[in-house]
Amino acid sequence: MERLRQIEEQTVKAQKELEEQTRKALELDQERKRAKEEAERLEKERRAAEEAKSAIAKQAADQMKNQEQLAAELAEFTAKIALLEEAKKKKEEEATEWQHKAFAAQEDLEKTKEELKTVMSAPPPPPPPPVVPPTENEHDEHDENNAEASAELSNDGVMNHRSEEERVTETQKNERVKKQLQALSSELAQARDETKKTQNDVLHAENVKAGRDKYKTLRQIRQGNTKQRIDEFEAMWGPKLYAFFQMRSCQSSIKQM
Repeated sequence: MERLRQIEEQTVKAQKELEEQTRKALELDQERKRAKEEAERLEKERRAAEEAKSAIAKQAADQMKNQEQLAAELAEFTAKIALLEEAKKKKEEEATEWQHKAFAAQEDLEKTKEELKTVMSAPPPPPPPPVVPPTENEHDEHDENNAEASAELSNDGVMNHRSEEERVTETQKNERVKKQLQALSSELAQARDETKKTQNDVLHAENVKAGRDKYKTLRQIRQGNTKQRIDEFEAMWGPKLYAFFQMRSCQSSIKQM
């Protein structure tokens, strides 16, 4: 009986130990499952963190690239603005310079116009002495020589008259008239319009176009009466003689100073 009781006690003890071991095994298995699940969760989080890190790194690289590109574009536009400002400043200076030149040219033109007006408004020269009519039997060359001699005498008279008249003028006026006469031809060519030609200018142009010279003119004058010949001679050559004698008078006055 004692032996049977011991066996039963050993059996109960062994059964309890088995149950305890089974319980611990179940607990360990549950812990293993929880650890595995935790490891899987952590792995997912790690992967998500890696992906986020990669995305952030890519975004940072893109932003840096954009910043570099923006910085380069900003530097380019800054340099372009500086060049445009410099060009604008240069153009403004050129415009100011041209404006000053235009004002100076306008002032010179107005001054020249006033001097030209003063010269043109001067009293006309006295009429030349009557030309003696030639005889019909005289040779054409003799007529031309006589007409030239008469014209030269008239010129001498006009020159003497103008010389006396210019001697009483002031030194400054003589100098101004001299300069004006030197620039007269070029100024008239630039400033005078075709519609502003005087009657004498038109007459002179027609004479040149028709091939008339002083010899042909003298032969034509010889055919009329004395008064008509004088009038035609003055109309044809009066303005040129006036300008010539005025220049000669100015030169004489300047030499005497």
